[in-house]
Order: sequence, then C-alpha cells, then structure tokens
Amino acid sequence: MKKIIITIVSMMIINSVSAAEYFRERTIVGTGVYYSGTKSILFIDIDGDKSGMSSCATTKRFAIDSNTPNFKEMVSIAMTAYATGEKSVDIIVSTTCNHWGNSQDLLGIKIGKMPW
Repeated sequence: MKKIIITIVSMMIINSVSAAEYFRERTIVGTGVYYSGTKSILFIDIDGDKSGMSSCATTKRFAIDSNTPNFKEMVSIAMTAYATGEKSVDIIVSTTCNHWGNSQDLLGIKIGKMPW
C-alpha cells in the first residue's frame, strides 16, 4: 500500500511539473503591483524570446495575485531583481492565465546561479 501511495504522489508531481514552463537567465525589464477589487496583482515583464508563452498571455507578461501564499516573497524577489538589474533571473510559470486574464501565471522566481 505504501508503494502505491508513493507512486501516485510521484505521478502527480511529475504531471504538475510538466504543466510548467521555465524562462531562464532573463532580466526583468518591468514590474509593478496593481490593486484590483479584493486583491493585488504583481506583473513582471522579462527580456528575450517570449514565443513559448501561452496564447492567453496576450500582453506577454506574467502575473501572480495576493491570494497566493508566496505573493509577498515573489514581490520582494521581483522588485529586488528589477532594482538591481540582475541578469540571472529564472521564472517558472504555469500554462494558464488565471491570476490576470492576459498574463501567464507565475509560480516561482529565483535570482542568481542557484539551481531549482
């Protein structure tokens, strides 16, 4: 029974990772926070090729809303990366645009040479 549970959990993790996209070694060229109704939205824009973005992301930017548990940390890292001109920013995003209808959903962000 234990092996079955471990197998199922592993498959769920693999499936959730496969639904994510990575943008590596980028520079944040714009970021901002917007208040909409009952939540705040962090938007970021990066340099480089964005052709792999989801079709729903018509503005070619990324977003996360304040209902997400790691929102404050994401704002802090994004603003730090933008303010310092960090050129080694990696982001992980889902293929959806649920946080803001025309921006791809942001799942994670890191700066520097640390591996995920």
